[in-house]
Amino acid sequence: MPSKWFQEQPRNRNFLAPNGFKFNLELFPGVDFFCQRVSVPGINVPSAEITTRYRNIPIASSGGLTFDDLRIDFIVDEDIKNYLSIWEWIQINNLGEHMDTKKDPQYSLGELIILNSNYQPNITVGFEGLFPVDISELSFDIADTEIEYIKASATFKYTRYYFNNERL
Repeated sequence: MPSKWFQEQPRNRNFLAPNGFKFNLELFPGVDFFCQRVSVPGINVPSAEITTRYRNIPIASSGGLTFDDLRIDFIVDEDIKNYLSIWEWIQINNLGEHMDTKKDPQYSLGELIILNSNYQPNITVGFEGLFPVDISELSFDIADTEIEYIKASATFKYTRYYFNNERL
């Protein structure tokens, strides 16, 4: 039987760069432009254990999937518009002081575009039904001797995510 080691070699020998991405958020303008960090969330399958005489054996449960939260870090713009777009959504849609009870909350679409080694779009991760559940504080400190621009973090829940627009 002839050896096929040459067929098993990777065709693309370029590595995935951590700074090669673009992020788009439909309802939260400016957050995507100033995005510094975003991670593709983890996905989990619930499991159960079958008890046997010798040990417990884990099996995949039919309880569906669980997605981890989407968390992004972004630089806050000078007018705080990108921060306020998330802050206002949380206030208006979650029993803030001026909630419009006749209006259903809007959900956003999100898209993480992963770039290849030539900084061209390679893989797309789409998010459906995004809504913010948390936004960090804005911390001002006059004792800082170096100017480091203010960053914020936001956490989003979502219905589901998928790769390359392939909805299962």
